[in-house]
Amino acid sequence: MKRFSLFLMFVFSVFPLLAQENDSDAKVQEVYQACIAMRDAASAKDTAAINQSANLLKACQTKEFAALRSKQEKESLDGHLVFDEEFAKQLAEGKDAYQQSDSICGIRTERGQTANGAIKTKTCFAKAGKSVKYTFPSKNKQILAVVAEAGGRVTMKVHVTNKKGLNKRYDDTTSVRLGLPNRKTTFMLPGDCVNTVELKVVNCSKKDISFVVISN
Repeated sequence: MKRFSLFLMFVFSVFPLLAQENDSDAKVQEVYQACIAMRDAASAKDTAAINQSANLLKACQTKEFAALRSKQEKESLDGHLVFDEEFAKQLAEGKDAYQQSDSICGIRTERGQTANGAIKTKTCFAKAGKSVKYTFPSKNKQILAVVAEAGGRVTMKVHVTNKKGLNKRYDDTTSVRLGLPNRKTTFMLPGDCVNTVELKVVNCSKKDISFVVISN
């Protein structure tokens, strides 16, 4: 009887964690698909589709990925797509949102600090043929995705370390040189200490691009 009780305690303690992980997977996938939809709609200049993607992003309730830091000089996003519902809304209204990218990002940063969403996003920039590096802390299950603006192709290189000696890579292995329009990866990290994740995004295309980083 005691063993059975212990078994039940184990089951009831594990199930909520599994449910939480599955919920996180689903939410990241929703944001990932919404960003792809927004990119494609903006590229096609399809007002109805842009409006729909704006509503999808708003429903996802993402927040700014404030912990994603880079030591490289910050570049202007003006002239490039911002993966945000306000940007999509302005596009749908016929406004030249591309020339307001930096200011829209600023508004998003302020708004994102109080957003309730669990999924974090940040629109970033990479010059043609160049790469940018970011770092952020993480524990347990890590889901990372990158979506490039129309015409962009990217490759992700992920390096994880911690004070206990962890030194592991989770690099993309398909179409590494050519890149892909969007990428997504999942990996498990130790939960008993803070791990430092270094994300390197390589712009494999021959033009400057914006891209969004998505994380659980």
